[in-house]
Amino acid sequence: MSSVPGKLPALKMPPQLETPLDLLLEQLGQLLTVEETLARLVLPKLAREVSDDELKQAVQEHLEETRVHVGNVKQAFLALGFPPAGRPALGLDGLRSEHESKVPKVSTALRPGVHCSAAMGTEHYEINAYEAAIRVADAIGAGEVSSLLRANLEEEVAALATLGEQADRLARLAVEEPTI
Repeated sequence: MSSVPGKLPALKMPPQLETPLDLLLEQLGQLLTVEETLARLVLPKLAREVSDDELKQAVQEHLEETRVHVGNVKQAFLALGFPPAGRPALGLDGLRSEHESKVPKVSTALRPGVHCSAAMGTEHYEINAYEAAIRVADAIGAGEVSSLLRANLEEEVAALATLGEQADRLARLAVEEPTI
């Protein structure tokens, strides 16, 4: 009810996600959007932009894994008896926007580190999303879904570790060869 005279009360919409299955489907939809966006747009663009050969190789390897992740998420939908359908992934949009706004402000010599940092942020986002979805899948007894998501999660964790090693290397390079 509105306390402002003359203003109509706000309409309350019923919840759109009422069951754990609804929640899992929403989470899978977000994961599908994230993985497809990474596979089609983000990682190919990053691989083109990265000048550091080792980081470029790590990005290209993860691009191949990400294409498999898309298939696993689609299989998870099918295992639940639903067609794969993406959902908005506002967190990924924010990470992309932050990265795109930061890169032009950074010297060329430091950009590989900025790219690596952005990729690490995305990995953390994905890891969180997979862990949350796995918990719901386990809770509703969707073992096949959980297994598919765990396979993706393991690769995301490994990718984060690789990126962490790259970030350490790139930071040492930046300190050893400071820009003028």
